[in-house]
Amino acid sequence: MISTLKLRNFDEDPNDTGSRQPDPDLPTAEEIEAKIKKAHKQGHIEGYLTGADAGRAEMHKQMQAEHAEMAEKLAQELARLATSTQAHHEALVAQVVGFTLQTCEIVLPEVIERLSTERVKKTVAQSLKMAIGSSRIKVRLSPTTLEQIGPELHNRATYYKCDDALDVQADPALADGDARMEWDHGSLDYGFKKICDRLLAELRETHRRAVEAQKEKDGHG
Repeated sequence: MISTLKLRNFDEDPNDTGSRQPDPDLPTAEEIEAKIKKAHKQGHIEGYLTGADAGRAEMHKQMQAEHAEMAEKLAQELARLATSTQAHHEALVAQVVGFTLQTCEIVLPEVIERLSTERVKKTVAQSLKMAIGSSRIKVRLSPTTLEQIGPELHNRATYYKCDDALDVQADPALADGDARMEWDHGSLDYGFKKICDRLLAELRETHRRAVEAQKEKDGHG
């Protein structure tokens, strides 16, 4: 067994405790207590900062998860809205085209009857102006149309100084409102009724496709 070794200065009086001076190299009790408090405070601060960093990291992670969830919900909602908008658009197109078709089927025959003569006169007059200088300007109209606009064409040809080249004749094969023209560097094949009929045909085909697409979508819905 090892006993404790105690060192003693035999030159000092063991009973004289008041005359001994403290070692200047050793910290005082106050300094030791201050260092303990400082260490305790430093440890408390470091612990707080560590906890705060961990809290911020956790909060950032939670915010990222929430943002991802919000983005996913937003993407789903946009996809649903796009699908709904597309379906609404297709239905609206079918309705608008159908309404336009019905209107044109009612209105165009009257428009053809009332405006075909005026339209063919304007178109032939414009083409006549383009044909100025030609050696021959051939114009063919229906008998009724020729009777209606023939004098006006001759007056314009005289004004344009091309009446000698003008050759206007009736063609029974042409419908009222139709015109055919030929000149040195051009030609014209015009029919107001043919334009309206072509417009109606395009509307009917567009409406048919729109209705079929809507039926197919409703069948798969």
